[in-house]
Amino acid sequence: MDKNLSSQELATLAGGTLAGAPDISINGVAALKQAGPSQASFLGNKKYKNQVAESQSGVVLVPKDYDDAPPEGRALVICEDPNLAFSKIIDFFAPPPVNFAPGIHAAAVVHASAKLGANVHIGACAVIEEGAEIGANTVIAAGSYLGHFAKVGENCLIYANVTIRERCVLGSRVILHPGVVIGGDGFGFAPGPRGIVKIPQVGIVQIDDDVEIGANSTIDRARFGKTWIKRGVKIDNLVQVAHNAVVGDFSMLVAQCGVAGSAELGRGVIMGAQSGINGHITIGDGVKVAGTSGVVKSVPAGSVMLGTPAEGEREFMERYTLPKKMRKLSDKIAALERELLALKTAQAAK
Repeated sequence: MDKNLSSQELATLAGGTLAGAPDISINGVAALKQAGPSQASFLGNKKYKNQVAESQSGVVLVPKDYDDAPPEGRALVICEDPNLAFSKIIDFFAPPPVNFAPGIHAAAVVHASAKLGANVHIGACAVIEEGAEIGANTVIAAGSYLGHFAKVGENCLIYANVTIRERCVLGSRVILHPGVVIGGDGFGFAPGPRGIVKIPQVGIVQIDDDVEIGANSTIDRARFGKTWIKRGVKIDNLVQVAHNAVVGDFSMLVAQCGVAGSAELGRGVIMGAQSGINGHITIGDGVKVAGTSGVVKSVPAGSVMLGTPAEGEREFMERYTLPKKMRKLSDKIAALERELLALKTAQAAK
């Protein structure tokens, strides 16, 4: 069934203030460049406001500091946070979520000793090993593996082809996207005269409530004790968290970043894409690490780190701008040398 909103209804749903025509009919959402007259879009940052004028979008959510009038025949919705408000519009027009009906698929393998809560879904070719526990309303999609004595809490969504190895523990409302591996062995090896000796990795991974982990990310089991992903953490695709690391509550790890063994991240840390944290260091609460930066030593709370090796904003900018300053200084010295030579030549001619 097609869904429609008037521009006024859309503004109400978004929690914003309408400017412009109140009766524009909207039947979907799109990015500013692709949106048509019957689609809504949003502008996250005023400095890109030229995109609104260039767009054909019928209704655009904009930030409070946006000061242009709406284009003729179109409307703006002024919001505190257009990005967040637009999520409500996306939800309204989104197709219904996939329904994973409760039950165990005939092609699934579930050990007799496994404990399953009410309304659990076990998809085709999933394997649930001895002693595993699954909480109520949890989905284990096709091809996923839950190891011996592993535990998954209530209302979790474990997509296809996820591996949760033995004894690892997941809280409630955890989402694991396809290809995630929880509890693979940590990278523990000792080179010696007779080759490389594997160091046993006998700990677990603990993932607390409301964590979401993107496709093909890996959280290694601890050498002993636990690797710990705390409450509310969000991890992007292709992220590696090594053995015995701790990731603090509500931290965000963006694609292709890595946390080395026994590193400890505080609450609300943000790691940009392809950044890295060295092992055995502590990253304070609220630290932001810029993309591709490499943090090699402990960092106090609230710091912003850039570069490799990573350093504070001020130090980074000083070092970043130094070559340009040196070039200018070199040009000034060359000019002074020419002036000095001219003076010496003139003096010698007298």
